[in-house]
Amino acid sequence: MPILRRPFLFLLLILPLTACDQVTGLLNKQQENGKAIGAACRHSGRALEDCYQRNARVAKADIYTGWKEMNEYMLAKKMDIVPAPADSADQQSTGNASSVASAPHDGANASNTHN
Repeated sequence: MPILRRPFLFLLLILPLTACDQVTGLLNKQQENGKAIGAACRHSGRALEDCYQRNARVAKADIYTGWKEMNEYMLAKKMDIVPAPADSADQQSTGNASSVASAPHDGANASNTHN
């Protein structure tokens, strides 16, 4: 009977340790995602501050690491930036600004319309 208890006890002690690689894998995945975001921002020519604002949930250190690595790579390979297509939010804000700028504004007539 004591022979059967030792392997069982051994398995009970080892079993929780098998999930450690899963936890570190998740942490590394988040770090790798941050580095990929930073690299993509650098490749598209976006500034670090814009990248931080667009990805507020990602650690700034990871974004910076990816941005820096891509910057060094692009300088070594003499690569140019590839501008990203405009976001729908960017298009809406520029569309609203152009419609406001093109609308005629006559302050004198606007205040005298209720005669």
